[in-house]
Amino acid sequence: MSAYARDIKDSLTFFVFVATTALCLSFTFSVFVYRLGVLDDPQRFLIANLVVAACVAIPTATIASQHEFQLKRYQRQLESLASTDPLTGLMNRRSFRLAAEDETLRQRRSHSMAAVVLFDLDEFKRINDLHGHQTGDAVLKRIAEIAYSELRGPFDKLGRWGGEEFVILLSNVNRDQAWLVCNRLRERLAQTVIEEGGKQLSVTASFGYEMLTADSSLDRVLEAADQALYVSKTSGRNRITYAGPRLAASA
Repeated sequence: MSAYARDIKDSLTFFVFVATTALCLSFTFSVFVYRLGVLDDPQRFLIANLVVAACVAIPTATIASQHEFQLKRYQRQLESLASTDPLTGLMNRRSFRLAAEDETLRQRRSHSMAAVVLFDLDEFKRINDLHGHQTGDAVLKRIAEIAYSELRGPFDKLGRWGGEEFVILLSNVNRDQAWLVCNRLRERLAQTVIEEGGKQLSVTASFGYEMLTADSSLDRVLEAADQALYVSKTSGRNRITYAGPRLAASA
């Protein structure tokens, strides 16, 4: 069930609760008055009282449930702003770290492995300098869309690490499988022509990755992946480097 559907369901439940509560209070009051025996026609009084109560309870419950629905939507928007990158809609650093921590907890149960990948667009500053930051932002959004389409939906996590740098969490993969995913994405990016403002732009990306296990320090894994990315950038760009024991040990 989607978050929107859950909000509607919760609001309807709240509506029923408010309306039922109001009707029960009105009915209780009617029974109390009836018990006093001060009415000439108690039956007509009970019916009239319930009708009036319904006329009051239903609008009140409607307003209350609408307020509850809007409040939940506002809370979800705040949560989204706190966990996503405003330009690309991807995870930000904070939410990616939380996802990686959840992954290590899952690994302790499943004894599986994962990979943390950092990739950076090559010579992206040139795009901003030649075509402006608006074009640069459009390129970043398009890269985010392409990268997301190459991953396995809810199993892998994609975030914007900062500037033109992105981070990926590949769940339940070994070293070779992680390399294949990186290479598929690298080739897809290199082959893509991005049309923006009447211009056709091409970009490549450099990759660095390290394996993440249940006992890993996330910071050390990220540092090792960053060092591997640096090797890719300084050794020709548009390539993939695995951190391995040597780079991981120096991180």
